[in-house]
Amino acid sequence: MNDSRLAISTTWNFNSRSDIRGMLSEIKGIGLGAIEIGYNFTASRLKELISLVNAMGIKVVSVHNFCPLPPEPRLRRFATDYYRLSSLDETERKKAVDYTKRSIDTACLASCQVLIIHAGTVEVENDYTKAILQLYKEGKFNSKEYHKLKDEALIIRRDKGKVYLDSVVTSLQEILTYAYSAGIKIGLETRYYPNEIPNIEEAEQLLSLFKDKGLFYWHDVGHAEVNDRLGITPHYDYLNRLGDYMIGIHLHDLIGIDDHMAPFYGDFDWSLISTYIRKEVIRVIEAHQPATPQQIKKAIEKLDQKA
Repeated sequence: MNDSRLAISTTWNFNSRSDIRGMLSEIKGIGLGAIEIGYNFTASRLKELISLVNAMGIKVVSVHNFCPLPPEPRLRRFATDYYRLSSLDETERKKAVDYTKRSIDTACLASCQVLIIHAGTVEVENDYTKAILQLYKEGKFNSKEYHKLKDEALIIRRDKGKVYLDSVVTSLQEILTYAYSAGIKIGLETRYYPNEIPNIEEAEQLLSLFKDKGLFYWHDVGHAEVNDRLGITPHYDYLNRLGDYMIGIHLHDLIGIDDHMAPFYGDFDWSLISTYIRKEVIRVIEAHQPATPQQIKKAIEKLDQKA
């Protein structure tokens, strides 16, 4: 059994119909004894998971917000974006804070030290994100159309971003106070989409502001690489400028800008992050289906060789 600081996110093999004991047994079967609890558990399924984790001797290294999921139906958003810490709607922002506190409680119940959060979004009327991604996938990365659209999107984001970042600061002040009293650290994760918070400048600002309040940086390999490939921020800049704040890292591969593949099964240059794999950071494989158990086993072998 692998006994390093290497874990796997439950997003790999859990869905609402999963047998939780079977899911955990599969993880132990590939040689891991540690997990990150993902963001897709209802309160009842989370209670079952934590009970089984303890009984099966599995370590929890991190929890991903929101966990458990809020019970009410959500807008057309991904589960991690259920409510936004950046929202200018005070009702929504306060709900995001309250449910993040519940996730901190989950981290305490799971006896882990870190809750990973997404900070929110700069909400704009002309959101060019889908169009930018589509042009990239069509091979038009170097076209005038692509650069015009990307540059315009980033200008709009910059001009509108401050009020949303201010909301994040207000939310973090309350969250970090609650987390500190519970002995939980907060990991601020690299984002995928250009309009999400934080970009690299916002990350530096937030990490500097709250460096003594329990806020750390959680690096996501795939997300940082997508930012690089889209021509927004070089991957190395995230490592160079935020590396001293890093507490954990999500490990997954990608082809083009399609990510969450098993490590070493895409086209990412793993030498870029070799130094950080060796550091005392929490390492979590965040591959999604259809990554196979055989692929994950091979990835574990290679990651252990690099550690």
